[in-house]
Amino acid sequence: MRTKTKHTKGRCAVCGGKLHPTTITHEEKRESRLSLFQNVPAQVCSACGEVWVEEATLQEIDRLLREGEPTYKVETPVYDFAAVPTK
Repeated sequence: MRTKTKHTKGRCAVCGGKLHPTTITHEEKRESRLSLFQNVPAQVCSACGEVWVEEATLQEIDRLLREGEPTYKVETPVYDFAAVPTK
């Protein structure tokens, strides 16, 4: 699911709450590859917590996935919840 990109004049389109500028860590999954983007400019609704990222920022993320080199790589543990025995 993509992060939302449309809002109106500093107000959340979901609930009408006030948006505040911040930075986030954005996850992008393409096929089986998970990429993390740190310090992504965004706006977060103070009422419902919805995150809004501008279209130009999402386009830059797409460009980085195609052409960029990651700052660093980390190993990520993967858990299969269906394979875990229940107690």
